[in-house]
Amino acid sequence: MSEERRVASNYTIEVKGMHCASCVGRVERALARVPGVELAVVSLLGEKASVRGNHQVTPEQLVQAVEKAGFQASSSQPVQVPNLLARWLVGLLLGSLIMATMTLGQHLNPWMEWAAATLIQFWGGAPLYQNAWKAARSRSTTMDTLVVLGSSLAYAYSTFTLLRAGHHPATYFESSIFIITFVLLGRWLEEGARQKARASLKGLLESAPQKARRLRDGQEEEIALDQIQKGDRLRLRPGEKVPVDGVIEEGSSSLDESLLTGESMPVDKGPGATVIGGTLNGTGSFTMRAEGLGQQSVLSQIAASVERAQLEKPPVQKLADQVASVFIPMILGLALLTALTWTLLGHPEIGLQTAMSVLLIACPCALGLALPVAYAVGLGRAAQLGILVRNPAALEKAAALHTVVLDKTGTITRGRPQVVEVHMDEASLRLAAALESRSEHPLARAVTAHCQQALPEIEDFQALPGRGVSGRAEGHQLRLGSPALFGVDPQGDPRTRIYLEVDGQLQGWLALSDPLRPDAAEAVRQLRTSYAVTILSGDRDLVVQAIASQLKVNGQGSLLPQDKKSAIQSLQEGGCRVAMVGDGMNDAPALAQADVSVALGWGSDLARKTADITLLHDDLTRLEQTFRLARAIRRTVRQGLAWAFLYNLLLIPVAAGLLYPRLLSPALAAGAMALSSLSVVLNALRLRWFH
Repeated sequence: MSEERRVASNYTIEVKGMHCASCVGRVERALARVPGVELAVVSLLGEKASVRGNHQVTPEQLVQAVEKAGFQASSSQPVQVPNLLARWLVGLLLGSLIMATMTLGQHLNPWMEWAAATLIQFWGGAPLYQNAWKAARSRSTTMDTLVVLGSSLAYAYSTFTLLRAGHHPATYFESSIFIITFVLLGRWLEEGARQKARASLKGLLESAPQKARRLRDGQEEEIALDQIQKGDRLRLRPGEKVPVDGVIEEGSSSLDESLLTGESMPVDKGPGATVIGGTLNGTGSFTMRAEGLGQQSVLSQIAASVERAQLEKPPVQKLADQVASVFIPMILGLALLTALTWTLLGHPEIGLQTAMSVLLIACPCALGLALPVAYAVGLGRAAQLGILVRNPAALEKAAALHTVVLDKTGTITRGRPQVVEVHMDEASLRLAAALESRSEHPLARAVTAHCQQALPEIEDFQALPGRGVSGRAEGHQLRLGSPALFGVDPQGDPRTRIYLEVDGQLQGWLALSDPLRPDAAEAVRQLRTSYAVTILSGDRDLVVQAIASQLKVNGQGSLLPQDKKSAIQSLQEGGCRVAMVGDGMNDAPALAQADVSVALGWGSDLARKTADITLLHDDLTRLEQTFRLARAIRRTVRQGLAWAFLYNLLLIPVAAGLLYPRLLSPALAAGAMALSSLSVVLNALRLRWFH
């Protein structure tokens, strides 16, 4: 056995033939029984099983377990599925012919009806029979069990009546045909919905170009995408797609990032700006340095995260699975009770018809599809908007938040100090900038960047730790530093002041602050409409209170990382569900403590790895959009579940004969079941257009 096989512990198996939550449960139980398997999670919409196990587990064992449970499986090549469209079209043609002649008061030869019903029952319904038989062999039931029992009852009763009565007996051949036909239609539409739900993810993966222009030794060469190496210099011309993630070195342009952000407005980029593979270059040209390749690229990370999130189940999905697992046995018992009741009342034919209708109307397809379709479509839309969801369970919590906690530095502020006020003349500013040019402190870099003049040489430079710097320039003795260095009172100014002394005389001061991001005020305003918002920061409390007052929210400063975590814990103990938004390493403990953790894509790696959700786009207003999307997904899930349960609660009694003498025919029951599933799927697909 190779070293790779011995240490491998995670597998993904493609599974075909699942149509409801009961199927999902059956596959999970079959995989869990394989020796060495520790965890098996199955996605109905993604048609995949994610399995974690020890070194004893092999893909072949997993495939065999799934196939023994009655499903098609593969660890490598795609599994072939029956041509449902052709079977449905033939069934529709034959069924419509029979119904048309009946509407006109005519009858086809009963043996022709029997031949048509036989073709659809055993050729059209072959996939359903196969699934039901495999389920029976594994001592379980699925919705195919209900469909096969209902249609077989109609076909068998009609065949028996034809053999016994001969010319034009009362049969249900049209019902057996339409039962199979409606179910095949529903399956075909479900498969189309699954493909649409996965379309946005597939579009992301296929958005990168296949070739790039590499610059080497002054020459330009065209190479395949897989030949690009980290550090390669690539040239982008107007109208071309960016091949890989990287950084612009020369030139500038406007890039269309709507693939990731959903925004149609192009984004201006220049030297030092990051660009993402798959985005579209505008009218400019530039040279970039390749950085994120293959699985390290933003697109690959989005795709992997969405696929992983689709496999994980939120708590409400697990509850629905449990309900569905006992639902089918209950329906089988109810159908039998219905048949016996009507038979004892002296109406065996009504008993047969109502039993068939109960079996067909109660198929839990809608219940099984309500959650996975909504979450899959919602996660795909989130990826399009630059919202990377790692934990789908967090979406449930994000839909019911009470409080949003924001970090300050780098989250609602730029994280880079800037000179915001100057109280000295141009000559003094020039000397202050010259002194600061010898320092590596962030405040010093801000002062140097603010001065646009040529700077004199500094002699006898000396750093005064915690207070400032000193030196000589143009024959003057200079000192530059904090108010404490000169015994000056900054008069409660929350900004950072730096004073300049020239030859023992104060010449003025500079005020620096970490300015708010341009979108911070609007982002916080949006959040305040739905949530209590507070700022927790390690910066001075005076600074934090000033920003909090400006944004009209609560704030606390001078907090250590553990203090932020404790503050969130206190909110949770008070009954609040809390979201924490941060970008730095010191935010990781608070992110881990929060009910929902949101990291910013421009922040630290640790923050992004700790968070449930990462905002990839440099736009803080996406935060409220994220929570709004979570609420939309929850609303869609609730609508789907409500429809599925209400549908069954109302129509099962009708199918059982509650409105006698008006009875629901088995064919209409099958059609209603298909329409129920379709309505749930179409409702979930609306999330693709979420704005």
